[in-house]
Amino acid sequence: MSRKSKYTGGFRPKKYESRIPFPYVVFDDKKEVYFRIVSGFPSTLAVTPIMKEHFPGDYKGYIASSKCWEEIKHLQKKIETR
Repeated sequence: MSRKSKYTGGFRPKKYESRIPFPYVVFDDKKEVYFRIVSGFPSTLAVTPIMKEHFPGDYKGYIASSKCWEEIKHLQKKIETR
């Protein structure tokens, strides 16, 4: 079942239908998704609809600060090199 809004579907081109417009990292073991949104408000309001559309209901979405984002990227590189 799709959770997309019936009001916004006609305004978006089809090529953007499944795209997440912000950089993000998913930790499946913790069921957490971290987004990097530099522009701030009102872009931060998009996190809840993105979470509902692209991730299961038990995942939590977080907006990462600059410091937190650097730590996440560093941790991700460590995991990928193993």
